[in-house]
Amino acid sequence: MVAGFQPDFMGWIFVPASPRCGIPERTSRLIQQIRISHPLISHVAVIGGMGQYELIRLLRRLSPGGVPVVDALQVIGSSMHLEHTSQLLMRWGWNLPIWPVLRVDASTELSDPHHRRSPMYVVDRKMDHALGGTGKLVDLDWVKDLTVPFLLAGGLNHENALDRCAKSNALGVDISSGLETGIPGRKDLEKLRALFAAFHRY
Repeated sequence: MVAGFQPDFMGWIFVPASPRCGIPERTSRLIQQIRISHPLISHVAVIGGMGQYELIRLLRRLSPGGVPVVDALQVIGSSMHLEHTSQLLMRWGWNLPIWPVLRVDASTELSDPHHRRSPMYVVDRKMDHALGGTGKLVDLDWVKDLTVPFLLAGGLNHENALDRCAKSNALGVDISSGLETGIPGRKDLEKLRALFAAFHRY
């Protein structure tokens, strides 16, 4: 259903604590099916709450024939250092870009030069009790001077995503729970239609 709207990216969640956490083998089959009819969509594995070697085990399960079915990794949390993780992936022959999630509660957290080493970032609202999916908005003043390429996340839905994207310098938006029926992981068709109609008019 989501693929039918031709998003630039589809995210597949592999955070153990998330009610949306997928089964790698099933996800691999779904991505391969989607690629047949929608080859322009890129697929991103959203990971967090695991160590580097747990990540390797996950990617092996997502790699039929030794080739990962995903195009990038969106990494939540600080347990996997960007450079170390990149080196570990390269040792296994996986040249996957890593998209760090910058969980912020102030603009100063975005000034570190470490945040200039990736082709994409995701900016989400920092909450002590969760890795993501809190539904809390990022203060747009915190990202107004951010110069790295990023997607805006946090509290977005079909009604506010376009406005908040336009008022920031984000390249796009990252939405999960804001497009659901109320059941974790189950997307709402009408909300998807409204979201994509708004962005297509923009």
